[in-house]
Amino acid sequence: MSHFEQDQHLSKLPCADGAAFNSRLWEHKAGCLNGTRVDLLHQIMTWSESASGAGIYWLNGMAGTGKSTIARTVARDCHDKKRLGASFFFSRGQGDLGHATKFFTSLATQLANTLSVLKPYICRAIAENPDISERGLAEQWKHLIFLPLSNVKDVSLQSRQYILMIDALDECEGEKDIGLILQLLAEAKTLNTVQLKVFVTSRPETPIRHGFNTIPEAHQDFILHHIPQHIIQSDISIFLRHELEDIRRANFFSEEWPGESIIELLCQRARGLFIYASTACRFIGDPDWHPDESLVIILKDDYVGQTATGELDDMYTKILMHAITSGARDQQKLSSQFRQVVGAIVTMLDTLPATILDRLLLLREGTVHARLRCLHSILDIPKSQGSPIRLLHPSFRDFLLDEQRCKDPQFYIDQGKAHTHLFVSCLNLMSKHLKRDMCNLQLPGTLTSKVGDGEVENVIPLDVQYACRHWVYHVQQSNIQLHENNQVHIFLQKHFLHWLEALSLIGKLNEGVLALKTLESILMSGANNDLLGLVNDAKRFVLNARSIIEIAPLQIYCSALVFSPWRSRIRRQFWDQTPLWIKNTPVVPADWNPSLQSLEGHSNVVIAVAFSPDSQLLASASSDNTVRLWDLSTGASRGTLEGHSGSVYVVAFSSDSQLLASASDDNTVRLWDPSTGASRGTLMGHSDSVRAVTFSSDSQLLASASGDNTVRLWDSSTGASRGTLEGHSDWVRAVAFSSDSQLLASSSDDNTVRLWDPSTGASRGTLKGHSDSVRAVAFSSDSQFLASASDDNTVRLWDLSTGASRGTLEGHSDWVRAVAFSLDSQLLASASDDNTVRLWDPSTGALRSTLKGHSGSVRAVVFSSDSQLLASASFDNTVRLWDSSTGASRGNLEGHSAWVRALAFSSDSQLLASASSDNTVRLWDPSTGVSRDTLEGHSDSVRAVAFSSDSQLLASASDDNTVRLWDPSTGVSHDTLEGHSGSVRAVTFSSDNQLLASASNDNTVRLWDPSTGALCGNLEGHSDWVRAVAFSSDSQLLASASDDNTVRLWDPSTGASRSTLEGHLGSVRAVAFSPDSQLLASASDDNTVRLWDPSTGASRGTLEGHSGSVRAVTFSSDSQLLASASSDNTIRLWDIQSKKEIQKLVTEEPSYNLSFSSNGDYLETDRGTIVLNHLPHRNERSQSNQLYSLYVCGSWVTVMTENILWLPPDYRSRYMAVRNNVLAIGTSLGRVIFIEIDSDTVPLGGLFRIPLTVEDLIRLQH
Repeated sequence: MSHFEQDQHLSKLPCADGAAFNSRLWEHKAGCLNGTRVDLLHQIMTWSESASGAGIYWLNGMAGTGKSTIARTVARDCHDKKRLGASFFFSRGQGDLGHATKFFTSLATQLANTLSVLKPYICRAIAENPDISERGLAEQWKHLIFLPLSNVKDVSLQSRQYILMIDALDECEGEKDIGLILQLLAEAKTLNTVQLKVFVTSRPETPIRHGFNTIPEAHQDFILHHIPQHIIQSDISIFLRHELEDIRRANFFSEEWPGESIIELLCQRARGLFIYASTACRFIGDPDWHPDESLVIILKDDYVGQTATGELDDMYTKILMHAITSGARDQQKLSSQFRQVVGAIVTMLDTLPATILDRLLLLREGTVHARLRCLHSILDIPKSQGSPIRLLHPSFRDFLLDEQRCKDPQFYIDQGKAHTHLFVSCLNLMSKHLKRDMCNLQLPGTLTSKVGDGEVENVIPLDVQYACRHWVYHVQQSNIQLHENNQVHIFLQKHFLHWLEALSLIGKLNEGVLALKTLESILMSGANNDLLGLVNDAKRFVLNARSIIEIAPLQIYCSALVFSPWRSRIRRQFWDQTPLWIKNTPVVPADWNPSLQSLEGHSNVVIAVAFSPDSQLLASASSDNTVRLWDLSTGASRGTLEGHSGSVYVVAFSSDSQLLASASDDNTVRLWDPSTGASRGTLMGHSDSVRAVTFSSDSQLLASASGDNTVRLWDSSTGASRGTLEGHSDWVRAVAFSSDSQLLASSSDDNTVRLWDPSTGASRGTLKGHSDSVRAVAFSSDSQFLASASDDNTVRLWDLSTGASRGTLEGHSDWVRAVAFSLDSQLLASASDDNTVRLWDPSTGALRSTLKGHSGSVRAVVFSSDSQLLASASFDNTVRLWDSSTGASRGNLEGHSAWVRALAFSSDSQLLASASSDNTVRLWDPSTGVSRDTLEGHSDSVRAVAFSSDSQLLASASDDNTVRLWDPSTGVSHDTLEGHSGSVRAVTFSSDNQLLASASNDNTVRLWDPSTGALCGNLEGHSDWVRAVAFSSDSQLLASASDDNTVRLWDPSTGASRSTLEGHLGSVRAVAFSPDSQLLASASDDNTVRLWDPSTGASRGTLEGHSGSVRAVTFSSDSQLLASASSDNTIRLWDIQSKKEIQKLVTEEPSYNLSFSSNGDYLETDRGTIVLNHLPHRNERSQSNQLYSLYVCGSWVTVMTENILWLPPDYRSRYMAVRNNVLAIGTSLGRVIFIEIDSDTVPLGGLFRIPLTVEDLIRLQH
């Protein structure tokens, strides 16, 4: 990677402005004066330069004791000696310095620039993890700092110590973030490649103390306020003399000024607080006042404080009285404006410039500056209008907000009133500025990553951004009572979607999710049922569409609205905001289903999930060999745990949430720290795949189950083996401890459940009753009952006191993979290969509800500790979160009750037929999406459907070995064509509709007379399944493709075999005749297309280029071009004459049906229409007739290859059909949905009115 490329990658990391000690922000902040803090600085520098000792040095002290000054001094010294790795100076209320969002990205950037040998490793981590800045802190630390430091190969780094300087950690928002940062930083001590030490300063607040208590051996501390008083007073005296000498010279006073007694009095008043001394000197040196006058004000004997903070409070009061109300004509007005302006500054979550504050507080321009111009001694008021106003020290905030300390009511800030005023100002500001498409993006699929920061700030200025991010915080902190039809209610009804759009544009949508949850919790304590209902629906709306709103803000008005339930409050409130180009919207459920959100991220099937006992995290295990951690509040990824070399089958948290265990196909169990993602050990001993793992309730023991037929017990703190439990005669699939840890249950492929005493390893009994493998076991919380799940499709309940069966729960139609009790034992959940989760009443065995939504086998299910959430993991690669309290069935949309396997439009586009695994065919009106008929009669899954060319007949092929003919106008069955002895995989009509051909797993093709249903011929010859059949355009030939790697040609009039075409090395998936019947093309699993002369059977060439199975082929109408579609996600165009590839179209999903438009300008696929540009043999006249083609590319509906409508996971499928701008999708839930797009009115913009290829789209998107 070149230096230029490294700089490019590094520039992608977001950094907090002002984080480094030598930033412009801290330029005028001095370090320790010579002669002060001598012993302490010597001790710190000795620690920093020692190869031994604690990895973290914690300097703590009360407010005003000089911690930051010491930190700046140490940082400067280390920097000058080239030993400072990086620094971060936290500051509450100062944007990114007040939280940890950019903490590790800022440190990584500084480290890369400081240590040149480290830069390539950090830049490589950014390149390999392009979304690293959006991930959790643990992921950022791991990939940006810890792993690069671990991998760097430079001996010189091992010989010297480098320092990370972290100042004012107590100023960081989020107690959990503070604890996590300390845990992660403690890992630096384990590095062997570099000696990295961490210097931390903070107040001794509870979260900090708790964080250090978790790493007692990793740190040493020093308490500033425990330094002997005479040493502190001596240092303060030196400081005062230095500062007052500067003031004397600036004012040309005599050398005796201000006098020894004055200095001693100031030193005495400071009482050990450097902040008192520094504030006094700033006030005395203020050029707007005479220094002697300022000294008189400070030293007046009106009040002599008895404590250090009392003296400081007295000084703050005197300064305020002198600056704000002294000699003022309208003291009441001035003090009111002071409380409004300064009240905002000390209660806001971010700092803003004076001009922005004027707008936020709805004040006349210049008001903020006028009120603060005399407060330079206590506020940092920059000369630049664009720089934010800051507190010089947090002690001023503490003083103003404490009525016991700020006794003058003119200056005391009532927090509740200050927050109320800010809340009202925020709401008014947003109501004035927010609107639809604020950035004038127009293109409905525009990604936020394509919108420049400057463009966003122009339309959403800083004051509006602040209001959008923090208005709910100010509601929460205010005294306001929320009620129906108040400002919040009205704002949400008018601007909710606009607010989401703004949050998406500024990259803060997750804050919106948390804000809505906060608002919901506020409202739940009152009786605001209507407002609460609106907020609850708004939360569901955001969670449901979060993944797309985050990246494409205008999809709020498209996908998010269109696919929300029709009874959704938000949908109904804002339906007039849906774009006019969506002419017909899909039929959607009436209400939100129990699924709260779908978490996507694994690259292979998800096998298991587990909630942390504190309900803060969800862990998911996958066949991609990783474990992922998710934030339950927002659904955001918190990290990926890598280390296993095989599929991970299960994850489990310890009861205190301090450990996470994962079990894998690599025969090991791994232990992890879930807060940091760090590995805590690997447990080896099993000789086969480990399929289950669980902790005892006290977290002291860990049990693992394996394909080696054993259960192993481990000491979770040390990883030592505590015993091996033998007795099962086949694989052990699951283990579970009872809640009191007195029993351990294991289930096995030997069809039994065994009970064990974990303290001794003795067998306590064997439970028999299942007729197949037992996949899972779970104890009720009171340890009275045990549930077991089996491949016999049932769940069994057992009475543990007797070992007797309490009942068999039947209902699943396939293997039951998992069971889980809710914490209160009122619910039992079961997960099955039938793609559903079922909820049961364990006391009665009654079914409570069936949760549908997954499109693949559900492999795991678990309740949160409060039993309010249920998580399920599926082979569809997703984790779903469900609301267990509302899991009751809401009714089904009209549609199939199982997978849709095939779709076909009638030739006149008036009907769509869908074939399903529920054994039925349905007919739909594409213009309305309404089901016209359900064609029942098949006794097994229907695989294929085909209309006759005149649309008078419909044929369906089924796994029940039959073909059925239907009258699509009436839905009446004409005939049942029986004769095949295996599943029928394909049906097709001849062009004159005189014959129907069917292909079957019985290795034959059958010919039928569709008018009578009579069998016309049984074509035998293939030695394996027949996959496809096709008639030539003149109906004189029939071609069949088979898994025996051959194509056969038949005379349909006699049924005689004409020839066998051999050459393919894999199954032949599709065949197609050219329109002139002069060529036949065959597509195969050997990744090739072969051309044949159908009259002679001779090979005419092999088209090579695909890297995956070829699934479909078609000829252009002039027989000059061939298109082929492959599982390698490409469609390739070939010139027949030269046999060369002339164009490759890269798609995100494979296509299974292809045909050219009559003029050859477009390629029609099951996913939509693709414009073909710059092709030979193309009719030049047709180039001016632009068709704004509809196409489904991955999860997007596109027009002219521009993304316009995002499809949620439930609305994606491989079974699609597009006709005349109507998109039909057959889903895994059995529904067929229709979306009609008016392509002419889609706001594509000038650039995208030029026809583009799919290749162009992929290039533009990347």
